[in-house]
Amino acid sequence: MDRSVGHRDDKERIEAEAAEWVIRLGGDPLDGQQRAAFQRWRSQSADHARAFEFAQNTWGDLAGLREAPGSLSLDALSSGSGPERAFAKTGVPRAPRVPLWRGAGIGALCLAVLISISSFWYGSPITMMIADYRTLPGERRSVTLPDGSIVDLSSSSAIALHFSDRERRVELLEGAAYFTAAPKAGAEKRPFVVEGAEGTATALGTQFVVDRLSDTVEVTVIEHEVRVNLDDPARQSASAILAPGQSVQYSARTGLGQVQEKDVELAAAWRQGRLVFDRVPLADVVAELNRYRRGRIVVGNPTLANRTVSGVFETSDLDRALETITQELGIRSASVPPLVTLLY
Repeated sequence: MDRSVGHRDDKERIEAEAAEWVIRLGGDPLDGQQRAAFQRWRSQSADHARAFEFAQNTWGDLAGLREAPGSLSLDALSSGSGPERAFAKTGVPRAPRVPLWRGAGIGALCLAVLISISSFWYGSPITMMIADYRTLPGERRSVTLPDGSIVDLSSSSAIALHFSDRERRVELLEGAAYFTAAPKAGAEKRPFVVEGAEGTATALGTQFVVDRLSDTVEVTVIEHEVRVNLDDPARQSASAILAPGQSVQYSARTGLGQVQEKDVELAAAWRQGRLVFDRVPLADVVAELNRYRRGRIVVGNPTLANRTVSGVFETSDLDRALETITQELGIRSASVPPLVTLLY
């Protein structure tokens, strides 16, 4: 794995190689020759050993990051499976933890790589096990439910059905979905309910969009009305009834937000293959772009994450979208194998 990394100095090269070893140790089991190569690499110097320990500890710190990809990743990290278990096979004692952002540049680099792998280990496989319908990055899908309701799934989205004699409940596990609910009529008396995180959206009409954002859920009504309920044991229950062209966001952290006016065409622009942003923080823009492409975009600077982006981008050409965003904000990007783009 030792190789030139261009303009990087030796310290950066070693730490980048350490991140690559963490990735390999978290993947398929190494054969004898590969394990021997790892031990040779690690024993080259104290710098090599420290770099590996830092990268390994950075992986552990991912368990506390709310930004970890996939709404279910934190649950998975606590299960003791995947790369954490693989580390034990190396026989290397875990060193005392070091600060997560020791050396801002390479810290962001290691974190970017490890967040990328976290999404492959913990996001998709778990969602795959519990979802009834899901889409891959860049894929959209229309599903007809048993009651005749139609769900249009955005990219990297997943739902699970919980139909019973009392209600037609759909759980939005991740991503966004456009719901056209079959009305209560004739023999169909059950309410149509969409669950997302700590709240629900109950159809009082037909068409609405539910979107699981980084730490909130947004409901937007296209036709008729929807009742949104937030049920959080730590707060008083709250509810709001939305009319067409209105939206509301909720989360366990902030509760139920204020009802806002929203352009219904923009709310579901992804159905026409477009992403529309109007003064949206870069962190939220990146989260949306990550739904539509393989690999991950990671913002390496917390200050940069708060800068706003406006524009209309085609989901079929996200490389151009990313190029436009970096040019407009005057920032740089770097490709970090495997499948990571770091913005800084």
